[in-house]
Amino acid sequence: MTRRPHPLWMKALRWTPLFAGGLVLQNLSGCDPEVRNAVLTGIQTSLTGLITSILDAFFLSLQDVGSQTSQPIVQAVFKNISGWLA
Repeated sequence: MTRRPHPLWMKALRWTPLFAGGLVLQNLSGCDPEVRNAVLTGIQTSLTGLITSILDAFFLSLQDVGSQTSQPIVQAVFKNISGWLA
């Protein structure tokens, strides 16, 4: 089964949060330095926690070699990530 290409608006919609975050960060330059530092620290902490959780889950699935589900999960992750980044 071949995969149907997504319309352009769906691809643009995937990148919208990144662009919105960039606009918000650019507008923080006029804020009070304490507020700006608190916001940036919160964003950094949440992104670090999210990425750490994703990587830990991925490597835990790789360690579970004896299970029947480890390989299909890893293949599904790679398939979906390549689709998201396309």
